[in-house]
Amino acid sequence: VALLIFAIMVVSNIPTPLYALYAIKFNFGSLAIAGVFSTYVVFLIPSLLFWGQYSDVKGGKIPIILGIIFEIAGIMAFLLAGNISELFLARAFQGLASGAISGPASALLFHYRGKAGAILTSVSTSSGTAVGPLLGGVMAEYLPFHLKLVYILSLIIIIIPVARIAPMINKSIVKRQSNHNVFEFHFPKLDMEEKNLFALSAATAFIAWSITAFYMSMSPLYIIRLLGISNIAITGLIVFLMLGIASIMQILSMKSTIFSSLLTGIISLIIAIALIVISFPFKSMEIFIVATIMTGIGQGFAFTGATREIRTISPPLKMGGVLSNYYIIIYLGVGIPTVILGLIDMISGLFSGILYYGSSLIICSLIIVIFLHKYRIKIAID
Repeated sequence: VALLIFAIMVVSNIPTPLYALYAIKFNFGSLAIAGVFSTYVVFLIPSLLFWGQYSDVKGGKIPIILGIIFEIAGIMAFLLAGNISELFLARAFQGLASGAISGPASALLFHYRGKAGAILTSVSTSSGTAVGPLLGGVMAEYLPFHLKLVYILSLIIIIIPVARIAPMINKSIVKRQSNHNVFEFHFPKLDMEEKNLFALSAATAFIAWSITAFYMSMSPLYIIRLLGISNIAITGLIVFLMLGIASIMQILSMKSTIFSSLLTGIISLIIAIALIVISFPFKSMEIFIVATIMTGIGQGFAFTGATREIRTISPPLKMGGVLSNYYIIIYLGVGIPTVILGLIDMISGLFSGILYYGSSLIICSLIIVIFLHKYRIKIAID
């Protein structure tokens, strides 16, 4: 299951360093890049919301199978793309795929692996998101027919885990009771304290993935414009460095309490955002690399801490639905700030976009720090 999540994340993020090439090929700017990137989120959210709750009642077999089909359709759309509208179509299919698979697959991991399921979910998500841009960047820079070969590789990556997961998806995530046999669309019910902890954890993950989204969507274009580096492999390597560090930190963070993990993560992200803002006017790749390292540390601790807390407060019979709503918040963090950044860039220029974007995230992060201390004694120890 973790391998499938990893594969989906790799394939969904392979196009990251290629957006700058598509912008040249199809003659569009940063706002269109943000739009193509965010189309993934627009289609992912309703898919997550529906299939997560469906899997709680009917099991994960159908959503996972459909997710694999949608992902293959998205890859084929990229492979055959001849204009920008087909890029939007490809990202729409990938959004539907990730939405169908993320909640049910994560719930399977949580059910079969318990506490380890949280770290497997976090690591497979972040490591897959890290490897995708690296593969895309290296292939785009050093191989011929890079806008074709990269998607042929994507097909191979998706096919590998399918045979391994097939026996597992025939099993229900939990033993159903008779009054849970009918699927009814709803928002999973949590008590007030659980809702507060859910909101705090989800907000922390929102910030972590907002800054991650900057690296996955806009940073290659910004590195090329402001730092004067045109090597596509290097832009992919920057994304890989950040998310590679995040994956390592996710493992290390398991030795920390959930509160310590959340606090360490959010403070590291505040420092990282400040360094990103500083790096652009100074045109300093060195500062940007330090910011990238701090982002990786912050993302790793914050995302894992938030996921562990969500696992703790989620009732077993509502696990898929709660996880799906958690992922919805995360992907809103991926999509909304990216589009706003693209708009500001178009209206006021590149540095203004970075400045407003970074300042907003820092203010939100400081608010989260205040609430983390407020709810410190209520956050799960393990």
